[in-house]
Amino acid sequence: MKNSILKSFFLVSLITIAFVGPYYSYINNKSYSSLEKIYLKKGFSNLQSAEALEGNLTYLDDIFLKIFLKLNNTPYQAGEYYIYNKSLFDIHNIFINGDTVTYELKIIPGMNIYDINSLIDKTSLINDCINLICINNSFDFKEGTILPDTYFYKKGMMASNLLQSANNNLEEFVLEIFLNKPSNNPIKNIDQALILASIIEKEAGDENEKDLIASVFLKRLEIGMKLQADPTIIYGLLPNFDGDIKKSDIRDVNNIFNTYVINGLPPTPISIANKKSIMAAIMNIPGEYLYFVANNNGDHYFSKTYDEHLEAVKLYQLK
Repeated sequence: MKNSILKSFFLVSLITIAFVGPYYSYINNKSYSSLEKIYLKKGFSNLQSAEALEGNLTYLDDIFLKIFLKLNNTPYQAGEYYIYNKSLFDIHNIFINGDTVTYELKIIPGMNIYDINSLIDKTSLINDCINLICINNSFDFKEGTILPDTYFYKKGMMASNLLQSANNNLEEFVLEIFLNKPSNNPIKNIDQALILASIIEKEAGDENEKDLIASVFLKRLEIGMKLQADPTIIYGLLPNFDGDIKKSDIRDVNNIFNTYVINGLPPTPISIANKKSIMAAIMNIPGEYLYFVANNNGDHYFSKTYDEHLEAVKLYQLK
């Protein structure tokens, strides 16, 4: 009887050892999935989530998986995960901790609503904010009312949440800066400041000349001179602009953004402006220059008189 019990114990021990070794190797070492990423839906059980990793499990794998999930039944969190070449044990912990994939959305200065639409459409965000229509702000327009920056999101997140945050960041910044606007700066309100900032953003060759460009436009506003900014014409032609400003475009009185024919500022910003452009529009005053032209070095040559400007155009643009 004693020998029989010992034989049975020995046999059970052998079976256990033969089982436990492969089991722990399976959950800790074996690359459980060849998928790069997986998205766990809300309401999925742990078994459903694990089975979604790989469709073809061997009979033994299936047994190991069910035992593992029976012993480790903490609920998984929905979301998207990186899982490539990870063990079942590592994947299990990732699912429990909710270590979901985080993406970057880089909103770049100079972008407009069409650029933002295109950018979001290339992401896994749900685009519920076409043309920034979702944004709740204190301005009379949506264009140009988000602050360029790098924002972070998860798959399936609503674009409106991210863009509203970008708008809140802008409002907080511009409200604070506007309190310190010089009294001889002709900008009347924050709406106008953002509109001018967007033109500065599109005109400037680099950050260092934004103050000088701002002083030119502020001088033109002060004396009632038309702004004559090419980027405003282009914006009014979007989204069908072909890349070439024609004489007819410059004379087009139906383009409400055409600062060659309208007086003062256009009705809305023409792009997103960064902090430097916003500060340039608000913190500068009318300067001594009235004209500038690209000098083929990435920035501009500034002139005080129209005759000097014509000479600069001949030098830099009519070669």
